[in-house]
Amino acid sequence: MKYDDTIVREFNMPEGSIFKRLAYIMSFVGAGSVLMSAVMGPGTLASVATAGADFGYSLLWIIILSGIMSGFVAYVGGKVAAVKKVNVFEFLSQEISPVFAKVLLTVVLITWYMVIFAQGVAMLDLVKYISGLDGMAATIIFILIVVLAGYIFTKGKSSTIKLASAMVTITAVLYLVNIVYVKPDVKSITSGLVPNLPSAASAMVVAAIIGGSSPGTSALWYSFSVKDSKFTSPKNLRFIAWDQIYFTLTFTIFSVGAYLSAAQVLHPAGVEVTSALSAAKSLEPIAGAFAKWVFSAGFFGALFTTIGGMSTIGSYGITSLFDLGESLDDKKVKNLVWLGILVVLLGGLVAGAAMKVLVNFIGLLNVGGFIIILILTYYTSSEKFFGEYKNKWYTTLMCIVITLFNFYSVVIYIKRFLG
Repeated sequence: MKYDDTIVREFNMPEGSIFKRLAYIMSFVGAGSVLMSAVMGPGTLASVATAGADFGYSLLWIIILSGIMSGFVAYVGGKVAAVKKVNVFEFLSQEISPVFAKVLLTVVLITWYMVIFAQGVAMLDLVKYISGLDGMAATIIFILIVVLAGYIFTKGKSSTIKLASAMVTITAVLYLVNIVYVKPDVKSITSGLVPNLPSAASAMVVAAIIGGSSPGTSALWYSFSVKDSKFTSPKNLRFIAWDQIYFTLTFTIFSVGAYLSAAQVLHPAGVEVTSALSAAKSLEPIAGAFAKWVFSAGFFGALFTTIGGMSTIGSYGITSLFDLGESLDDKKVKNLVWLGILVVLLGGLVAGAAMKVLVNFIGLLNVGGFIIILILTYYTSSEKFFGEYKNKWYTTLMCIVITLFNFYSVVIYIKRFLG
C-alpha cells in the first residue's frame, strides 16, 4: 500500500503549569478515541454491572486490571504501526503469511459484524425505555439516531476523532458522577482491590470482562488508527503511550463507575442483572431517579459512540483486507462505515431469535484476539524483530498477563460452546 507524509514529533514536555502540560498532551491525543468508542459499549457495561450485582466488591481488582490491560494491548498494536510503518494485518502478512493474515482478519471481521448487529437490539430497547414509546414511534426514533451516528462518523477523520474523544470523555464523567452519588463503601472498595482467584461461579463474568475490555483484537484495531494518524515513526511512541494513558483512564473510570454502582446498590438488594438496560431499570427503585438517569445517559452515550466506532473499525478492516484504502478521509472507507450502520439497523429491526445464535459465535472474537496478542507479544518482545524498540520488561510482562487472560476467556468460551 502507498503511504506517505509520516508525522514525526519529538516528545518534549513544556515547562510551566499543569494546565499547560495537559494542553500539550491533549494536542495529540485522539488516535485511540475510535477504538475506545467501540470498547466502551453495552457489552462491557453489561459485564461489569453483572459482576458488581452478582459478586459485590470482590472483583474490583479485575475491573481495574482490565482497564490497565486495555491500554497495554492497544499500545502494542500502535508500536507495530510506529516502528514497522504497517498495521497489524500487514505485519502478520509480511512476517507469517498473507493467507494466514487474511483468514484471521476475515474470521475477526465476521464476528465483529455480529457484535455490531447486536448493538441494534440494545439501542432500540434503550430508546423504548428512555422515551417511554413503543411500536412505530420508537422505531422511527431508533432509525434517526443510528443514521445520525453514521452521518457524524463519516464526516472525515478529524470530525470522527473529535466526536469520539468528546463522547467517551463525557460518558466517563457521567459514570464518575454516579460513583459520587451512590457513595460506595470505602472499606469494601479496599477489600475489593486485593487480588483473588475468580470462583467457578464468576468465571463466565470474568471472561466477559476481559473479552470486552482487553481482547487481543484491540491491538489490530488501534494499529489502523495510528497508521491513519500518520504516527508511523518510532519517535511517535511517546505520543502513542500518552494517547493510551488518557483513554485507559477514561475507560477505567467508565468501568469502575458502572461496577461500583451495581456493587453498592444492586448487590445488597439481590438484584440480578442480565444487561446494561436491566441495570439501569433496577437502579431507580433502590437508588432513585437521578442514579437511573445518569446511568442511562452514560449508557446512551456509550452505545451511540459504539455504533459509530465499531462501524468505523469494521470499515478499516474491510478496506485493509481488500486493499481499498487506508484513511477515514478516503471515500471508500467512509462508504463502508455505512455498511456497519446498516447492520445495526437490521439488528434492531429483524434480530429476534437470531440473537441466541449470535451469542454462541461472538466468542470467536476471543479466539482471534488470543492469537493476535500471542503473536505480537513474541515479535514486539524480540530484539531480532524490533531492535532497540523491543518491549521493556514491564511491557512484556503485561503482554504475557494479557495473553493468559485472553487464553482464559477462550477456554471459558469453548466450555460454554461445547456445553
